[in-house]
Amino acid sequence: MQSKPVLVSLLLILTQGNGELFDFHVISRRQSFHAGEILCQNLGYDGLAVINSPEMFAYALRISRTVRATGHGLYLGLRNSTDTNLFTWDDGTFPAQDEPWVPDSINRDFTYSHYGVLSNIGYLRLFDTYKKYAICGNHENLPTEAHGVTKFGQQPTNVGSILSNTKAVSYLECVLLCGQDHRCRMAEFNFDLLTCMTLESVAFVRFIPNKQFQTFVRNGFF
Repeated sequence: MQSKPVLVSLLLILTQGNGELFDFHVISRRQSFHAGEILCQNLGYDGLAVINSPEMFAYALRISRTVRATGHGLYLGLRNSTDTNLFTWDDGTFPAQDEPWVPDSINRDFTYSHYGVLSNIGYLRLFDTYKKYAICGNHENLPTEAHGVTKFGQQPTNVGSILSNTKAVSYLECVLLCGQDHRCRMAEFNFDLLTCMTLESVAFVRFIPNKQFQTFVRNGFF
């Protein structure tokens, strides 16, 4: 009888810079986007926080719970370019495919909605001049954290949205590569070839048994 796949909880943390993990700060006074950004810089941060990974997002939800309970959201380091009409995080990255937007934010006209907000219900949405709370953060040398499970002897099939396919000396290195890319939701390690393939969200159909492989499945935003 074939054994069921084994799931092992996995937490990997790579700290850089001064070793602080997700150094965010909540501004519990409502102000405009630009006023919040300046206040964050005056406190020693690069500006408003970038929360482009599931782990960052979960932490931001946790530390902002009290102010969001008032019915107001928090400005983030996410803004729309009037030239390209594309949203970009302040560290230069684009939002991941599965970032949790409020549905009406995806379809509304961006012309008058230039700034990203973590809404009171815990989703991203767009605003312009309304006064909101804010989350401060830095934009360089960010720590990397990846939460997920390991599937032993399991290989994803019909993969798409491949982020990278490179050599790796171990499964651990493969998982670290996934954790360093905020878009990565899965990392497939081949023990025979010593290769690592990282994938975006919704990038495979199902798993099949294959002893050559070990796959890391990263937690999503919810």
